[in-house]
Amino acid sequence: MPRVAYVISEELIKQCDKIPVLKKRASMVHELIRAYNLHRLMDCVKPNVASDENLSLFHSQYYLDYLKNECTAELSFESVGSDDDDDAEDSDTSDVDDEQLNYGLGYDCPKIFNLWKFVRVIAGASVTAANLLLSNRRIVINWCGGWHHAQRDEAEGFCYVNDIAIAIQRLRTRFQRILYIDLDVHHGNGVENAFAYTRRVFTVSFHQFQPGFFPGTGNVDDCGHGIGKGYCVNFPYKSHIRGELFIKYFYKTLTEILNKYQPDACVVQCGADSIVSDPLGGTNLLPEDLAICVERILSWDLPTIFLGGGGYNFQNAARYWTTLTSIICKTREPLDNDLPDNEYFLRYGPGYELSIPRKQLDDLNTENDMETTYQTIIENLKKYNVFNC
Repeated sequence: MPRVAYVISEELIKQCDKIPVLKKRASMVHELIRAYNLHRLMDCVKPNVASDENLSLFHSQYYLDYLKNECTAELSFESVGSDDDDDAEDSDTSDVDDEQLNYGLGYDCPKIFNLWKFVRVIAGASVTAANLLLSNRRIVINWCGGWHHAQRDEAEGFCYVNDIAIAIQRLRTRFQRILYIDLDVHHGNGVENAFAYTRRVFTVSFHQFQPGFFPGTGNVDDCGHGIGKGYCVNFPYKSHIRGELFIKYFYKTLTEILNKYQPDACVVQCGADSIVSDPLGGTNLLPEDLAICVERILSWDLPTIFLGGGGYNFQNAARYWTTLTSIICKTREPLDNDLPDNEYFLRYGPGYELSIPRKQLDDLNTENDMETTYQTIIENLKKYNVFNC
């Protein structure tokens, strides 16, 4: 069985840990994967830094110029002779000006220290993942990727660079039909916008959709533009969705799309904010629910990249992505529910277990609601001749 490739490095973790709302999350995730010895079942690949050419596969030149010219750390006397920024401030604490806001750099995306380096490292990891698929690797994991809100010319929703869109653009040099699946609790608006006008990338997003819930896009009738009309599917749901309904309609929807679209490769965003108890989420899903969906994706036997994304309960994000890693690696035995000793062990109290309890919440989604959404999707696919692609 071909080994899974795992894109990871100390620098990648360090840069991912700099995101203000996600400090040390990447470290916690990798440490738990390492504690279960899952890294030994994979080929650990050190990512390259993204080139200007890589970044311009999606982002506008004036956005990149701003990041390069205004968001590159200058050498100070103290930093001469040092090639890292460990001792630097993580974010720019100066007042946000209008120019920064024009590029989305403020509020949810503050101007972090040496943002230009950060963007190149984060994007480079997903470019490396794409290049591995182009080199005939079958499965690649990059839990430090998955920043699906970033737009062509601005940061958005904690996302400074759309590594997903860039990676998919690389994959398009070889693969004619790419299926993108977004499991994050928030709509993958940046990726959808990137490929709304093409048939070569089919985007599918399952997400919570209610008044006031970020980013407020992704209605079931939003299905692409121009010649790409119909090649975008949004499956919105309400709060507290449980595994039974989610899994059923994931299966039904993806079965139709897979059979008709027949993709050559797949990219999956596995945002951990889709797991119960996330402070910015709202589902009642467990890691094992999403693991069933990932097992179905693996059964398609397509070249596939698995990416991270949101996830603001860091312990649960680590539990979730560690669980998915074991599923992707096809471990013979289930992981021990008692967490192994690791650097962040005390943060998992009081139970110190891998499992996450489901909450006693009323699912606001009904079978009828979900079926109606599914039928609308099928009608849209027929209406825009996707079934005749």
